Amino acid sequence: MTVRLKELYEQALAQGHDIVLVTGSKGLERPVRWVHMVENEEIAGFLEGQEIAFTTGIGLESQAGLKELVASAYHCGASGIVINLGPFIHSIGPDVIQFCKERDFPLFRVPWSEHMAQIMHQFSLDITMSEKHSIELAAALENAIFWPAREEMYMEYMEQDGFGKDWNYCVAVFDVCAVARGVATGAHVPDSRLDAFVRRIESLMTMRQWRSVVLTIEHRIVLVFARYAIDAAAAMVHEILALCAESLAENEQIFAGVGKVTHFARCIGKSYHQGLMLDRLQRHRGKPRDPLLYDEAGVDRLLLSIDDQEILEDYYINSIGPLIEYDRVNDGDLTQVLNNYLSSSGSIKETSERMFVHRNTVNYKISKIQDLLGVNLSDFSVRMELLIGLHVKELLDC
Repeated sequence: MTVRLKELYEQALAQGHDIVLVTGSKGLERPVRWVHMVENEEIAGFLEGQEIAFTTGIGLESQAGLKELVASAYHCGASGIVINLGPFIHSIGPDVIQFCKERDFPLFRVPWSEHMAQIMHQFSLDITMSEKHSIELAAALENAIFWPAREEMYMEYMEQDGFGKDWNYCVAVFDVCAVARGVATGAHVPDSRLDAFVRRIESLMTMRQWRSVVLTIEHRIVLVFARYAIDAAAAMVHEILALCAESLAENEQIFAGVGKVTHFARCIGKSYHQGLMLDRLQRHRGKPRDPLLYDEAGVDRLLLSIDDQEILEDYYINSIGPLIEYDRVNDGDLTQVLNNYLSSSGSIKETSERMFVHRNTVNYKISKIQDLLGVNLSDFSVRMELLIGLHVKELLDC
């Protein structure tokens, strides 16, 4: 997790540095990734976003250029700016203060007698140490996901960062996919695009101070939430999806699955694998930006708990297997008809409306399905068995 500007400021004060917040206190929750000297408007253009900018004003042609420098830093995504008052900048004008106040852009002043390089050094050290802890914690959580029995590989690092062994954990998996003709292709977006989404999510997490950690695993974004009930985790997932949707390109879609809330750190991996499968199901069903939660997954919750793939394949073959084979050989749509028929609670009228075909066509195909499978679709237990078979097919197809 990135460092908040508020934390850097408070640490500087604790170290005895003479740094004063002039305005923009509401912006202190902004994340900071690095420090940068910005001595004129042109140099500000090199900012990549989320830096804390420092300036002595040595590159300014006149005092009047300060507002343009501050505005340029703001528009380039800086998290705040520190102005060193002295021979080059005598005072901070009211126009600069008003600009920052209106935008909640933190503006600090430091006297010339203060060694600003020491403040920059302290900020850089704090940011580096925070990044180090984040990397170690992310690695520990990845170990918890893939090697849950090896607690020595993750528990010590987690506890050092305040994550308890017996806490509740919940894992959400996000997949940003390329889209062709309105359909997700299954291809992942380039790493540079994925990194951009990760940065947005990390910034949101930092500002909200969520007890969560973001990872990237197999070109997917993985969030581990700690000590949250499912309702709270779901609300955060929805907020993340809304944030990411703002920067999705026309040829991109984002899908999400949320695993079960666990009661121990060693179960984080189970929640991850559930979230991964639910994410895949949403992509298979073509439901972007609509997270599928384990708690709301219905019969899929039971199917996800079956680790033996052969059991699922056997059920699929003995339930709807002949129907799938018939459609494959004859380029038919009987499986689609059955799916719509069962989803319509056996209503011929609703099935025909869903598929835009005549009722007689649906009746004929339902009769054909019964003959192929040797079943009576008026029997509730038969419908249930076939519906589960269709769910199993989805899981196997993902």
